[in-house]
Amino acid sequence: MTLDFTPYRAASRMVPRMIKCMYRQQSRTIACPDLPRLDGKTVLVTGGASGVGEFVSRGALARGAKVISMSRGVSESKGALDNVLQIKCDLADLTSVRDAVDQLNGQKIDILFCNAGVVMKDRKTTADGVEMTYAINVLGHHLLYRLLTKLGLFGDSPRIVMTSGDAYVAAKECVPNPGKFSMNTVYGGSKLGNLWQAFELTRRYPEIHAAAVHPGGIMSGLGDMNPKGIALWLLKKVAINEEQGAQASLIAATQDLPTGAYWHNVCGIMELPKGDAGLDSQKAADLWDQLEAFCADYLA
Repeated sequence: MTLDFTPYRAASRMVPRMIKCMYRQQSRTIACPDLPRLDGKTVLVTGGASGVGEFVSRGALARGAKVISMSRGVSESKGALDNVLQIKCDLADLTSVRDAVDQLNGQKIDILFCNAGVVMKDRKTTADGVEMTYAINVLGHHLLYRLLTKLGLFGDSPRIVMTSGDAYVAAKECVPNPGKFSMNTVYGGSKLGNLWQAFELTRRYPEIHAAAVHPGGIMSGLGDMNPKGIALWLLKKVAINEEQGAQASLIAATQDLPTGAYWHNVCGIMELPKGDAGLDSQKAADLWDQLEAFCADYLA
């Protein structure tokens, strides 16, 4: 199976982008080829024992990799994941992230899947006063990959796969404490931040192959979301399952994508249109500096 890497020009507006994303995606989601394998590689998946992360782990295991999952608790998967090492890590707590990295005991990581994420219906903040969506989806992952780089815990030719998503088109900024809370714009802002993180990683660490992915509209729990009635019925009609949702991340981890690519579960490599918020290099750099300031004490 050969994947088509011809770039697809993304729509500039949110509604056309969402329609393209969701239309018949159950039959159009691109599956990851079985080759190349990952024998001898160690992968780290945040949230790697439940939801989409479980199937990222399963896909990596099937390709011969050693898998480590970091999550807030030992998760219950849909079946036995006996070969996955689970380390407790709360991405909303930077001390927990640092302690989790310590538990790697020097283990080199070849592929990092920044997979874990939440959607919050209402504003919640961490003990440090940071809005929870930003803390988990963006800040915690920043400290994780920065500790791995600082401590020399990445292997040769490492990859970082950042789960972003087309929800980012609902936002123009990614901030730790939005003045007005809106579920769509705050979650979209975190996904915009994830896109910027992938692009900044590519710029600042050219030895790391970084990519962002849109996993698709997935029938999966994200934080306190709990659709019911017509919303649940519609979601079942258009959403893909968690195994399908894992394919974009597995493709970015195993296939010969250009570094800095944004891979879409249906469209493949996305070429963002001129003026797209994801291409704002100044805001991307500013976000990086902001995240570095939050993490300074843990990186000292």
